[in-house]
Amino acid sequence: MSEWLAPDRPVFVGGTGRSGTTIAGRLLGRHRDLRATNPRELRFIASRGGVADAYAGEVTPQQVVDALWEHWYVRVKPSGARSGLFRRLDEQQMRAACDAYVAGFAEDPARASRHFAEAIVSSGKWADAQSRGEGKSRWVDTTPANARAADRVLALFPDGVVVHMMRDGRDVAASFVSKPFGPTDVFTALEEWRERMIDAHRAEQACPPGRFLRVDLHELTVTDREATLTALLGGIGVEPDRRLSQWFDANVSPQQAHIGRWRRDYDDATAARIDARYEEIAAEFDATGVPYPHS
Repeated sequence: MSEWLAPDRPVFVGGTGRSGTTIAGRLLGRHRDLRATNPRELRFIASRGGVADAYAGEVTPQQVVDALWEHWYVRVKPSGARSGLFRRLDEQQMRAACDAYVAGFAEDPARASRHFAEAIVSSGKWADAQSRGEGKSRWVDTTPANARAADRVLALFPDGVVVHMMRDGRDVAASFVSKPFGPTDVFTALEEWRERMIDAHRAEQACPPGRFLRVDLHELTVTDREATLTALLGGIGVEPDRRLSQWFDANVSPQQAHIGRWRRDYDDATAARIDARYEEIAAEFDATGVPYPHS
């Protein structure tokens, strides 16, 4: 294994799922100082049973390794396409990284965990470029669980930033139902959105000030585009970038966000029921202080 390259202010984009994490990751990856990870959703850091959970004492390093081989090394998407960490390391390299992580955890959990993450993320051509002083030093991961595990992620990467992409729960629910994964019932999907928003709020409350940034997808795509983009870039500590701005103008649009799809996808009676339940959740959030999109 090559000399460890310490993570440099990584960016963790998260949300409830179907909330804009992919578009945000693709956008930020266009910046001259940022690089989208490959795969875009690393999963092994923030997902349940991942590296952040082990650092918090919830699971053992060996359980993380077992989950990595079972869930994250190779993932077969509903389309049949293969994704996962095999894109970064072959099996022999991954086993060496896993062995080093487990062996080093008892002595120094933080170093072993960060070293393990960076060994995977910055492997291959990117690591070679970094060692020559070239390329982009900061990486952007778009695992949805980053928002719900923000406090644990930032305990492990205290120089990082978590971006919580927030989207109207009605559109999130309708989007889930249209995909070959996740809930197949729109009301079940809406309840899942509610639970994940509450979990993200709990995590945010435990984060250091200035390390958790909320971004409303509707504001980014429709109502307050430039100001929201400026706040996003400022929140993660990068300057405006011409290439990023050009990609933003060409690709981040109301059409991409599918605003109001829950009204179009369902008959009037079902849409009214969806809206009624959403209003109940919004009232609950207002009473308990859980932030949510008001667009």
